[in-house]
Amino acid sequence: MENVIRKILKVVFKVLFFLILIAFAVSLILFGLYYSKISEKQYIFGSMIDGIFEKTEQIFNIHSDYYLGDNFQVDGTLTTTFSSEDYQNKSVADLEYLKKNRMLANLSLMNTTYQIKQDKDHGKVFVSLDEKIGEEELFSGKYYITNSTEYFFVNGVLSNYVNDGANNYFESYSEEITTTDNIQYLYDFIKESIKNNIGDEELKGYDVDTLVGNDTIHAAQVSYRITDKSYKTLLKAVLKDLKNDERASQILSLIYPNLKDLKVNEKKKYLKSNESYTINVYVSKPFFHPVKYEVIYLKDDRKEIYTYEGNLEKGTFYYSLNNEVKYRANYVSTSKRIDIQVFNQMNQDVGTIKVEKDKNSMMFTMTLELGERKWDVTYTMKQKDLKSDSYVREDNLSFKFMNQMVTIMQGNIEAVSNITSSPKIEEDVSSSVLRSTLSEEEASGIDTLHDKIKSRLES
Repeated sequence: MENVIRKILKVVFKVLFFLILIAFAVSLILFGLYYSKISEKQYIFGSMIDGIFEKTEQIFNIHSDYYLGDNFQVDGTLTTTFSSEDYQNKSVADLEYLKKNRMLANLSLMNTTYQIKQDKDHGKVFVSLDEKIGEEELFSGKYYITNSTEYFFVNGVLSNYVNDGANNYFESYSEEITTTDNIQYLYDFIKESIKNNIGDEELKGYDVDTLVGNDTIHAAQVSYRITDKSYKTLLKAVLKDLKNDERASQILSLIYPNLKDLKVNEKKKYLKSNESYTINVYVSKPFFHPVKYEVIYLKDDRKEIYTYEGNLEKGTFYYSLNNEVKYRANYVSTSKRIDIQVFNQMNQDVGTIKVEKDKNSMMFTMTLELGERKWDVTYTMKQKDLKSDSYVREDNLSFKFMNQMVTIMQGNIEAVSNITSSPKIEEDVSSSVLRSTLSEEEASGIDTLHDKIKSRLES
């Protein structure tokens, strides 16, 4: 009996040992696949993009209590005030600055009212914008979608609504898909498009020893260089993806009705021939944990380096000019708050940047004094009077930029929006005309509208 038990145990141990070997071999294979994945240049760079989008979404998302669904109406007013001591001083002898100063004065007298309505149940969208300088009308226009057709009207230029062709915006919806779903889809789609269109061949990889804090770390460096050409290439690729994706193109058709005709301007210079940006991501070896991010801006003999060491919750920024550290900023973040404290090269406190968010509000404040330049910016957003079918949103932006004790620009922008889930859209387009039938005067009026508004603001 004892021999039988020994034989059974021997067999069991052999089987267990064999299973352990198999498990170990599988683990090695899986680790090898994982290690191969995390060591890829595209994966390393893509992880950085994921992190940036994740933090942005975390901070700027509206609380779910304020989502009123796909049928909504926004009625709002916008007021602005601007002034510039710099423009005022220079306008005495410079005609261009005189025009700019007059524009600021006119903008400060301007009142804007807007309406945005969406009735998903009946496939309708309506947008109106009215701008006045005092009692004088500067611009008044309307945009309307109904029966999968879009229309527009400009007061003082057109006498009727203009039929501008088919619009498939509501085809992006279904009973299960909401406005929020569409926004999220577009956000995620653009992120993935950027990642997919930065190919492995455009990313350069190096083994380097780099300084992180006070320690030298052996790391893998992945670099992506942005020039005017590479920026246009990426922009064209993302735009192509948006056009080719049925749902993305349908969502964007409301903002860009002629999305299919939208192209990257090849003649426009986004960066000059002597300018470039290089984005570097550093990950420790052998397990490829991110330890540092870096953006290098080059223009002629000028070299600016923006460095971040840390993770999404805590880290340190550095700003260097021609390889000399000029400023350092300590960063701490939670899901509801970001705190950044800035120090100069003498370790003196020169300012703060803060973001605070809760269910009903958000506040961004920035106070920086860097040499002779000073920035004061405050943005607040408040949501109040929440009911089952409505709420009020207030946005306010105030800012002041100074250089050598002179105010370059200061101003305040305030918007108050009443938002409800009960839209009423009653527009008559029975007398609309096709765009192709517009008179030469009407077509010219649309084409020159921007220049007319600019000329009036400068007068």
